[in-house]
Amino acid sequence: MPDDSFDNPGSLDEPILTPKEIDKYMEYLSDYGKEIFFVEEEIIVDYGDITTSIDLLISGEAMVEIPVNDKWIPVAWIKSGSVIGEIAFLDSYPRTARVIARTSCRLFRVDRAAFTELSERDPDKALEFISRISRIMAYRLRRIEQFDAVEQGRDDMRKELAADLHDQTMSELSAILMHLGLLKLTLDGHEESAPDIEDLVAMVKSADVNLRQLVREKGHDDLTVVGLEESLRIFFEGLENEEVPFSIEITYTSNQIDQGGLPGPIARDLYQIIRQSVLNSVEHSNSEIIQVEILWNQEGISFSVKDNGVGFSQSNITNVPETGHFGLLNLKLRTERVGGYVDIISVEGKGTRVVGSIPITRRISENIEPHTIQYSLSA
Repeated sequence: MPDDSFDNPGSLDEPILTPKEIDKYMEYLSDYGKEIFFVEEEIIVDYGDITTSIDLLISGEAMVEIPVNDKWIPVAWIKSGSVIGEIAFLDSYPRTARVIARTSCRLFRVDRAAFTELSERDPDKALEFISRISRIMAYRLRRIEQFDAVEQGRDDMRKELAADLHDQTMSELSAILMHLGLLKLTLDGHEESAPDIEDLVAMVKSADVNLRQLVREKGHDDLTVVGLEESLRIFFEGLENEEVPFSIEITYTSNQIDQGGLPGPIARDLYQIIRQSVLNSVEHSNSEIIQVEILWNQEGISFSVKDNGVGFSQSNITNVPETGHFGLLNLKLRTERVGGYVDIISVEGKGTRVVGSIPITRRISENIEPHTIQYSLSA
């Protein structure tokens, strides 16, 4: 990553502090801050604390959690190069979340009172530091606003669709089934009509089953209830029941990614990344083979969606949110907010690959062998 990623206006990558920047700030802030260390599961910042310090995460991973119904729910993942407590550094309000060390963490902490002393002695250095932190804050606020708008729109549509299907369409299907049953009894003995009635009953029952599966998939938005693997299985099996222009074989390979403490926010975003990438291939690539792979080891999660379809020109790919490029923007937004990376490689006539990674440590020591499941979509 470039040293000054925020100077690239087309970049969607979070402008975290580079190792050079951290070394520089630690050098001229050495008299005004201190290095601190936390072990795994130790609280770095507690909910309700009234502190005005800011932490530079030199190494390690941390998780932001908020209290919901007497439970701590993870809402964000923090990687090395990130900052913690940038808002509290500027105000004196109690902390609205807690931050837990997910691995051993090394931080450099600067208190606002000490920083005020620096600003009086060397205002240029203080201004440079504040300017850099402000850019990170502005970036995060813009991305939160943008992503929330996208998610709210989709969430509203999903819930409205699920409600309509459940309350109206499925009720109507049940009524049709009941009337068909009565009609079948009325026409008992009319052999010439029996096959038609049986076909209608079969068609309505099939539609009822498909709609109920759709409601189950679209109606709940908490993937943590069933896990990432199960959610993807439901998604792939749902595709098998849909009509597609070409017969497609989908292979899904993973190494039990629900084991090892995968945080809910990362699981939800990874699910949507895979789902959107697969749907793009199914709907636009004219491919016969789609390969999906998610592997989680000690270094992090790697994922890919590859097809052998028509592909497209790389000139049609951009990081800038423009009309016609919303799909890539959404993939970028999802991966960057969990500290990950994603890229799209496509060659006309040779297919498309969506590849990415999320550098989050797996909490189990043993290696789990990958397993593969195959799904068939018929034209």
